Amino acid sequence: MKTFKLLTFFALIIFSFNSFSQETEPIKRVKFDDIHIHLGPLFERYQKGNINDFQTLAPQSDLLEEYPQNFSQSNGYGISGSAALSVMVGIKFSNKEKTSYKSNPLLRLGFSYSSGTHISSNYSEDTRYPFDTLTSSQTGAQTFVDSVYTQHSGANYSSDQLRFNAALIFRTNPEARWSLYSGIGLTAGVSINAKTQIYYSTFVSTESQNNDVSINNSNYNSDERVTENYKNEMNYGFSAYIPFGVDFRIGNKREFWKRTHLFYEIKPELNVVSIPELYTITNTRISQGIGVRVTFN
Repeated sequence: MKTFKLLTFFALIIFSFNSFSQETEPIKRVKFDDIHIHLGPLFERYQKGNINDFQTLAPQSDLLEEYPQNFSQSNGYGISGSAALSVMVGIKFSNKEKTSYKSNPLLRLGFSYSSGTHISSNYSEDTRYPFDTLTSSQTGAQTFVDSVYTQHSGANYSSDQLRFNAALIFRTNPEARWSLYSGIGLTAGVSINAKTQIYYSTFVSTESQNNDVSINNSNYNSDERVTENYKNEMNYGFSAYIPFGVDFRIGNKREFWKRTHLFYEIKPELNVVSIPELYTITNTRISQGIGVRVTFN
């Protein structure tokens, strides 16, 4: 009986010592907190190029040599749309005492993939030729039918971008089912397949007009279409952005759904692309989309 009491006493001492050691043992400085995938549309402002830009990007082009006037007048900017994908992990930091992890800020690290047009030019010209005149037997009104010859040409410099993505995120209440967040982020990377596409096409159609008003278009036929593709050197991209998002935890009871979140994020971005053959472009773009986030504990 005494032996049993003695063993029980020592067991309690060992258990208390282990519990005290676990409570006072410092935690690691950082830990992986979550992983997320985000997909959505990306809208980017591109620069309109001229004949000199595309002759530098595609010096072997036959179309640029044959129709230089079609690419000589392009100024201003345009908007292109594509898709953007990001896969990132969230990292939490411990407090100074290394006894717990802070809710804010959260460091996101990962990679982003997107594609877009950086420089573009397009030209279209219609030439009309009298084709026929139709006269109404009842009213005597005349309808003029023209044959319309349309030339359309254009050139695009585009690339797919793979970039390292880092952001510092602050949330309103990470433990709540609904939360808002924002922060600041940076990306840096290179292009995967920078390329220049040049195209030229002609169309023939007929157009009917009555009192200078077009009332009918018909017989729209493609007469010629030529496309040239050229591979360019790898370009370099950088950007700074501010994310704004809302986060929703799916479940409150089951462990898996308690760790699974849906979120919507939008981020305006200042983007820089350095093109080796030409110059550096600075533009703005904005992306938005829905993502899935899974926390590790």
